[in-house]
Amino acid sequence: MSVGAGCPHTTTQVMTMLMLTRQAFPALRHETGIARSYNPPALEAMKDSDVSLSARERTIVLLMGHGLSNKMIARELTIAPETVKSHAKRIFLKLTVQTRAQAVYRASILGLIALR
Repeated sequence: MSVGAGCPHTTTQVMTMLMLTRQAFPALRHETGIARSYNPPALEAMKDSDVSLSARERTIVLLMGHGLSNKMIARELTIAPETVKSHAKRIFLKLTVQTRAQAVYRASILGLIALR
């Protein structure tokens, strides 16, 4: 059974993605709490930076924020997992981060993505 028009995922797959998202957000909240408690001026400087991501990179970091693995992102976008990995590396470099949670957090602070 498909979840909605144009959605290739079953209800079970969507529920799994939601569960993974919920598991990812505690790490994200932890990292944001550290950033706010240790260096509030750094957050303001981050907002003023000239970092930009391509449309594809924004899509990938958004899907990362929803808890999808590289393999799941590749399936969703119908591209090779190696291509997702290349995009992720470029995203990490552009945002000067080391983890997926940091990339999602920084992209959201910069207004590059909107998590819902």
